[in-house]
Amino acid sequence: MDYSSNIENLKYQEEKLQHARERVRHSVDVALRNGEKIYSDVSKWLTDVDCITELATRKLCEIEEEAGTRSSNSACLNLKHRHQISREAKKMAGDIAELLKNGNFNKVSYLPTLQNMVPEQSKDYMILGSRMSVMNRIIEALRDANFNKIGVSGLAGVGKSTLMEEIRRQAKEERLFNEVALAKVTDNPNLSRIQGEIAEMLNLQFDSKENEIERANRLRTRLKKDNEILVILDDIWKQLDLNAIGIPSGGCKLLLTSRDQRVLASHMGTEKNIELDILGDEEAWTLFEKMAGVSFKDDPDLQNEAIKVVKECAGLPIALVTVSRALKDHKSLRIWKDALVQLRRPPPEHDTEIWSPVYSCIELSYKHLVGREVKSLFLLCAQQGYVISYRDLLRYSFGLCLFHGIDTLEEASNRLEKLVSNLQDSCLLIQSPHSSKEFYMHDVVRHVATMIASNHDHNMFVMRGDGGQTAWPDVDGLKRCEALSIHGADHIHKYPNKIECPKLRYFHVQCKDSYLKTPSSTSFQGMDKLGDIFFQGMDKLKVLSLTNIQLSSLLPLTNLQTLCLDRCKLGDIHWIGKLKTLVILSLARSDISDLPREMKSLTRLQLLDLSYCYKLRLIPPNVLSSLVNLEELYMREINVQWEVEGPSNEGKNASLAELKKLSHLTTLEIDIPNVNNLPKDLFTEKFERYKICIGDIPWENRLFKEEAFSRTLGLKLNTSFQLDFWIKMLLKRTEYLYLNESNSTKSVLYELNREDFQKLKHLHIQNNGDIKHILELRTPAVAFPILETFVLEDMISLEEICQGKLPFSTFKYLKVLKVYNCDKLRFIFSSSIVRGLSLLEELNITSCNNMGAIFVKEEEDGIEDQGDMMLFGRLQTLVLNDLPKLVGFLSTKDSFMADCRETNSEGNHDLQLPLLHHDQVSFPSLQTLCMWGLPKIKYVWSCGQEPKTVFRCLEQLQVLEIEDCGVEEIVAIEKGGGEAVAIRTLVFPQVTKLSFRNLRRLKWFYKGVHVSKWPKLKEMKIERCKKVEIFASEVVSFGKTGEDQRQSEMSIKQPLFSVDELSFPSLETLKISNMDSLEFIFGKLAGQNGKESRDLISSGSGTEESGATTHFVSTLSFPSLKKLHISSMDKLEIIWQDQVDATSFPNIQELRIFSCHKLLHVFQSNLHTTTTTLMQSLTSLRIWNCDSLETIFGNTEGQNGKEPQVLMASSSGTEESVAREDGIARHIEFPILTELSLDGLPKLKWIFEGVHTNLESWPSLKELWLGECGGQVNKMIWASKFASSSSSEENQLPTCIQQPMFVVEEGTFPNLEILSLTFNGTICPSRFSDFPDPSFLLTRLPNLLKLEVYDSVWEEIFPYELVDREIRLRLLRLCCLRMLTHLWKEDNTKPCQLFHNLECLEVFGCGKLKNIVPSSVSLHNLTGLEISHCHGLINLLTSSTAKTLVQLKGMAVTNCKRITEIVTMEDGPYSFGFPSLERVTVRCCSEMKTFCHGVLSTPKLSGVYDDNSWSSKRNLHSKDDLNTTTSCLWEESNQYDTGLLFRERVENSEEDENHPSEDEDHSENSEEG
Repeated sequence: MDYSSNIENLKYQEEKLQHARERVRHSVDVALRNGEKIYSDVSKWLTDVDCITELATRKLCEIEEEAGTRSSNSACLNLKHRHQISREAKKMAGDIAELLKNGNFNKVSYLPTLQNMVPEQSKDYMILGSRMSVMNRIIEALRDANFNKIGVSGLAGVGKSTLMEEIRRQAKEERLFNEVALAKVTDNPNLSRIQGEIAEMLNLQFDSKENEIERANRLRTRLKKDNEILVILDDIWKQLDLNAIGIPSGGCKLLLTSRDQRVLASHMGTEKNIELDILGDEEAWTLFEKMAGVSFKDDPDLQNEAIKVVKECAGLPIALVTVSRALKDHKSLRIWKDALVQLRRPPPEHDTEIWSPVYSCIELSYKHLVGREVKSLFLLCAQQGYVISYRDLLRYSFGLCLFHGIDTLEEASNRLEKLVSNLQDSCLLIQSPHSSKEFYMHDVVRHVATMIASNHDHNMFVMRGDGGQTAWPDVDGLKRCEALSIHGADHIHKYPNKIECPKLRYFHVQCKDSYLKTPSSTSFQGMDKLGDIFFQGMDKLKVLSLTNIQLSSLLPLTNLQTLCLDRCKLGDIHWIGKLKTLVILSLARSDISDLPREMKSLTRLQLLDLSYCYKLRLIPPNVLSSLVNLEELYMREINVQWEVEGPSNEGKNASLAELKKLSHLTTLEIDIPNVNNLPKDLFTEKFERYKICIGDIPWENRLFKEEAFSRTLGLKLNTSFQLDFWIKMLLKRTEYLYLNESNSTKSVLYELNREDFQKLKHLHIQNNGDIKHILELRTPAVAFPILETFVLEDMISLEEICQGKLPFSTFKYLKVLKVYNCDKLRFIFSSSIVRGLSLLEELNITSCNNMGAIFVKEEEDGIEDQGDMMLFGRLQTLVLNDLPKLVGFLSTKDSFMADCRETNSEGNHDLQLPLLHHDQVSFPSLQTLCMWGLPKIKYVWSCGQEPKTVFRCLEQLQVLEIEDCGVEEIVAIEKGGGEAVAIRTLVFPQVTKLSFRNLRRLKWFYKGVHVSKWPKLKEMKIERCKKVEIFASEVVSFGKTGEDQRQSEMSIKQPLFSVDELSFPSLETLKISNMDSLEFIFGKLAGQNGKESRDLISSGSGTEESGATTHFVSTLSFPSLKKLHISSMDKLEIIWQDQVDATSFPNIQELRIFSCHKLLHVFQSNLHTTTTTLMQSLTSLRIWNCDSLETIFGNTEGQNGKEPQVLMASSSGTEESVAREDGIARHIEFPILTELSLDGLPKLKWIFEGVHTNLESWPSLKELWLGECGGQVNKMIWASKFASSSSSEENQLPTCIQQPMFVVEEGTFPNLEILSLTFNGTICPSRFSDFPDPSFLLTRLPNLLKLEVYDSVWEEIFPYELVDREIRLRLLRLCCLRMLTHLWKEDNTKPCQLFHNLECLEVFGCGKLKNIVPSSVSLHNLTGLEISHCHGLINLLTSSTAKTLVQLKGMAVTNCKRITEIVTMEDGPYSFGFPSLERVTVRCCSEMKTFCHGVLSTPKLSGVYDDNSWSSKRNLHSKDDLNTTTSCLWEESNQYDTGLLFRERVENSEEDENHPSEDEDHSENSEEG
């Protein structure tokens, strides 16, 4: 009975369990489909059920099988076995019952907590999948050479700026570019700020007095120097003039961002555009959870609410961040529910698709700011421009009394620091990367803040000329307005003459710099001049800030607290004394010259800023001392002549002693050029912040960074100056110290103790002739515990920086060390100090004539320091320059002194180790290594004996420059290393720039068997390496070692670089010059006995007679080479040899060849494929001063004496061999060549030997420069297909050349814009058919814009036949045309169209020229006119023509000895003017007594000069008219011989008539430096 019962119970329980499992499994499946997480006990239960069900099913099957067996054989009954089965079934049924009991789950799943996709990378950036995808696309586009401008667009606040910061970081980290610069553009671009941000990241320093145009030119030059620069311009709102900023059209990569994709594609011309989308749900949750700082794991209800809040943020990163920060650390469910309600119910006035979620998010963060002060500061920030200055916030907030219980600026500054920190923590204010005292708001935050400020609770309005509100508030709005800011008045609607703002407390107007330059401009709608009437009705105004405004007075504003008139045109400001409520006054960079005495009444003033008032000369006595409450005084870069302190100061100017009466002064910025004006006890320990320069310190030595240091002191002392107690007190607290003691008898450093430098972070000592040691072992204290920058300059007596053994931590925080012109200094630091320089990033040692080693090992008791290798783990820049006695980087004193003695005789370097020995020093982070002027250095590195693939110590090296050194090998073979058979592979993985210049002993990079690889090298320059005989070749592998190998080496010339075909995959620019031993550039050497070519072998002699062949090997590949410059190669005969594979140079675009006097042709005879490749890729070809050059492309004789063939390179890239019966093929093409310049080639006969170029040859050519420097008959002759019938005299006169170089037909140069011809006067007359006359040229060059002609015999420029043609010519320059009598013969019957487009006319040395143009000619587009050495001219222009010169800006007439006047009157004197003329130059015109005989008007004339240079400072213009000025100066020069106008009398010589003065050079063709 028990047996059957147990079996049945097992069946029942097993069936019941199956049903339970089915129910639970169904719930689990539903949960999984819903993306929910299954509870672990449910998963375990299902696993246990599956397991026991399988056991139960198997057991029941066994029982059934056994029961069947028993029925067929009853004799086999086994009671013991049945009992065992019964017990197992009972136990199994019990286990199932237990599982059924535990399977009653109320819930099988839960909503999962989304995990971070990846760990946080930085404080403000998280790695998210969607962002990584976009970033990879951007980086891929940046790597693609086809894209120069890449655009990234997306919704405001989507994270474009954050992504750009990460792109910048990653591009620098992965060395994608040599340099990366990022600048914020904003809706109101400030070109000066953008230029400054880019320049700062490129380490380019601007002068504070440079204007935007000068900055742009310098920045453009900097960016053109390196093609591997990435410039990121973030937040572009409209078309941006890149040229005005200084960003060139080509070269650097541009990455641009904007909200509007159309701005990028249509206005900025981006070639690839990538959209940055909002975040997905999972990524949004990841970002939000991280920023909120709240754990939701233990509170499912809070997690559910948080998920809903994240959903309402709609994936916008700025919303996610701001809301998460607003709710940070809040765990109250009610707060989260209230936040959700506010997000779902935005204010109706902002109910738009974009602003609804964004405005709600930002406003929520604003509402969660704690306290009125921080909220008021947030709204004040919204009133500012893009860059929010801490200085401005302090001045404005203090004037508005935003801070409760604050009376002093010191207290206000402390409070502001805290409030700014709060705003930063809430992500409502962002720290500028350029300055610790500048901030900015995210554009979305700023717009929302502006909206918040404009509502009825605050009544604060912002008008922005670019992209913002431009209309003035209505009358009701103005009446309730409390704050009004106007930024960029370009497009602000015209202001009313008087506005009523009875509640206005804050008024800010910022205009562009050009305001004052163009006061008559109407583009500013009258905002450039503000009078009294404008400010009437602003009785409650407390803060007024005006920038670049012309102001008359502010008399009605009697309640004003803060007045900032920066960069304003003020004039007389005596009225300022009536503003007695002022507490803050800034006149920085204004044009004031005198400070009014009336300022004495401003006794409440707590801050006065006169910085950079360059015209300020007078501060009356007792004005400053009357400002008894003054706390902060700024007087940097002013030129006041301070009176010397005395018992009664009755001088015109104040004395600095007045400052001692200002008992509340805590901040002082002042320059005191004259030390004698410095009173005793001027400075006080109450100074918390100061920037003080005592002595005449040049601007370039003022390395102060305003935001970096709060206490800076510059001292340039004289012999009589003595430190008083108060200056010593300042020194002890100074963070930045510049010390110049050129005239001092005793150093300041000797008057101070080591404890006096505990606060010093930057120390710059210059021109001290007394100091022998900077530090001496006198006290146990660490001398410079926090010093970061240390500069020593012109210390002529300095022998040691540190004397004695100093503590290990003496310079432990040092980052920058620079030493210049310290001739007695023999080393920098000892090894004990060096081991503490773990943070050193830059080391620059320059012009120290006795420097034997940079660092020395210490010896104690005669035992040398045997410490481990010295690791400079953070050193990025190492510059060693002009160190004639340097023999090692690290050495012992005795060792380097012995080396100095042993190497005293030239060439004795045997005992010298490499400068940077691999066992001594390591530089894992080194990026730039510059070695200049190290004559005793034989080796740079050593690499040990073991084979290495990468120089481990140089893995980050990017720039390697070695110049004027005694280097014979770059990498030295270690002793015994020469026996190694293995081929080394030396890889420099990050080097992008390599320069070897003037290394007269250099033979090879590394003498051992090796291959060097430069995978990222972009630019290589090799110059004046006299002993290099082979530039690069395949690796030479020897099968033997020992003596046999050495004998083999002696018979094989070793190259500078041993390479393979993959050594230079990225090289784009190659410049080779002054290599005396090179005869070939590209080619390979045929093997011996006619066998296959092999490794380069050269005879032992390097002489010309030896027949040495030195060149590139054939397998060398330059797949990326774009620029090839070859110059001053005396032995060079061939550049490309026949066997060169064209695939080695597929992309050469620019070819420059200068001064290679033995060069016969550029390309060898049968380089069909190579020629095709080069013709297809060349865009610029310049060949100058090659005396032996006969042809550019060698002869094209076919094999086996067949008739000449020529390759036709069609635009499709196919090759076409075209032959004619006469052996002359007519079709070759340079499809993309835009510039061709041939000059100083006296033997040149052909462009392509045996082939005339014709109509199809030059489809893209824009610039053609043809010149001749030798005395040979000029070969630069053109011909047309009609030449044979052009003249009957042709056969009677000598022909200039046998064959024409160019066949010119209609359309031969369809795009030619610039043509320059130089003939040296040897050309045949223009009637000869084989040279075109001007008519021939001008009719066949329809797009010509610039024409220059030198030394020609042309008699006229524009023949009569052209009278009906309108020529596009913009510039015409004529020099030394001895036969020229006129530009165009006058024909009064027809109007002349020839000169209508001419903008610049320059004529030099044309002695027979009688007039410039006839009276019928109009020059209404001419802006520049320059005439010199044209002695046939009596006058320059007729009055009819002069009347048309409405655009003329500059005129120069020099050395024209017969000219009497510039303009001659045709019908008697009358009035006319030059409305645009700005500058006139007249010199050496001895007969010119007047400008003209009419009444002359020149409203814009700024100067009359006697120097033709635009940089001339001799301005002779008076207030009289130009005629009077000219007449007075003529009389003055004749009476007193002043030499101002007529400095010299021109002698009557034929030579003078035909040639310009030697000091004038009108040729623009000059060899590149």
